[in-house]
Amino acid sequence: MTIKNEILDEIKKYCLSNFSEESCGFIVENNNELKFIPVENRHFDKSKYFAISPKDYLKIKQEYAILYLFHSHLSNSFFSELDILHQKYHNIDMLIYNINTDEFIERKCK
Repeated sequence: MTIKNEILDEIKKYCLSNFSEESCGFIVENNNELKFIPVENRHFDKSKYFAISPKDYLKIKQEYAILYLFHSHLSNSFFSELDILHQKYHNIDMLIYNINTDEFIERKCK
């Protein structure tokens, strides 16, 4: 899937406004339109991890088709073992934005 530059720019802007912690959210589809929905990182150590409230996840899942689970990394450009575990559990494509290198990394489920 190709994600429009406008969505990627919106994600970058959101991440850079929270550059000292991991940001997270979803890329969703509704009526053939892609949209970025940021959610609050609820992990106690936001500089290294992210956590999404089950309520936030379920609300978004009920209203939209979730295409990607998104989060930022402050320094590394790889998916952690925990990222991969969550991806397999939720069966959802993932996207990382690395703030340090200004790059997006995609990981497909299939």
